[in-house]
Formats: sequence, C-alpha cells, structure tokens
Amino acid sequence: MNNTSQAERRANSVFRSESPRHEKGSAMGLIKADATAVQQKTARLRALRLEREAADAGKAADAKTEASPKKKTRARRSA
Repeated sequence: MNNTSQAERRANSVFRSESPRHEKGSAMGLIKADATAVQQKTARLRALRLEREAADAGKAADAKTEASPKKKTRARRSA
C-alpha cells in the first residue's frame, strides 16, 4: 500500500496543473489584453473612417463647385 501512495504522489506532482488561482488570473489578464487590443483597433479604424469620410465630403463639395451649369436648350419645332 505504501508503494501505491508514493506512486500516486509522484504522478500527482508530475501531472498536476498549476494552481487554479494562477489560471484564473492568467485568463483575466488575457481577457483584459484582448479587450484593450479591440478598443485600440476600433479607435484606429474609426479615425481612419472619419478621415476618409472628411476627404470624400471635401471632394464632393469641390465637384459641385466645379460643375458647369447646364445650358437651356430650346424645344425644336416640328414642321
């Protein structure tokens, strides 16, 4: 019986995972890191989108001012 308990202790020491508290803290750190990365990426993409929309709005305003007015044509008379 003594050999089995020693073997069991050795097996537990080899195959035992780290403490559950460590895993929980590690997971929370990973979750926070992922959330921070998502927030930073969202802010960067939002800034790029706003910049692109501002440039597009400026181009649209320029296009309206550059467009020449349409000439009115007379209606043709049919004979």
